[in-house]
Amino acid sequence: MNLRILSSGIPVVVFFGMTRVAEPWTAVLAGFVVTAIVTYVNRRDRLIGLLAVYGFVILAVCAIIGIVSNDEKTFLASGPIGDFLFVPLYLGSILVGRPIIGGIVRELFPVVALHVPEKAPMWAWLTLAWALSNLGQGFLRLWLLSNMSVGEYLVWSRLLAWPMSAAMIALTTYVVLAEARKHGSSFEAMWETWRGERQQLPASD
Repeated sequence: MNLRILSSGIPVVVFFGMTRVAEPWTAVLAGFVVTAIVTYVNRRDRLIGLLAVYGFVILAVCAIIGIVSNDEKTFLASGPIGDFLFVPLYLGSILVGRPIIGGIVRELFPVVALHVPEKAPMWAWLTLAWALSNLGQGFLRLWLLSNMSVGEYLVWSRLLAWPMSAAMIALTTYVVLAEARKHGSSFEAMWETWRGERQQLPASD
């Protein structure tokens, strides 16, 4: 996980570096190519993989437009546009009774499925909370993109987005653990189950 987080910053560094020494379209192309490589290396299966592909398609469209128009900010617009376009996915998943956040949490931490019902109403509320967070983040990033230089945007969009994401992750963790306690499970029980699953994994993992 740590390597995935670190590698996600590589495209940003490459893109910004290229904006200093090359034409905008070249910087966009370089940023897109590196992003494609990082996305492929960090690829996942199932739901998270599908969401990553969805986000990558948004990035690709913005990259193509940015290359054609020779405009770096068009490429960066994939951030707020992605924020906005994920909101319908969140809301749609609630309407069909399969909240996305529940699927993501169970995919990342299968132990949760043993302690929290799949149909628990809190999954819908958490998914709605993430939708609202994405919406707010989208408007924030759109404002930053419209009022800052490329370099300033790359810095401030991340400095402001990381605390928002951390707060949502903390909220999700708290609500999931609270729901588990409602169903007679404790954090200790979930931790022991998770440790048992990890010990059964092949040594190469």
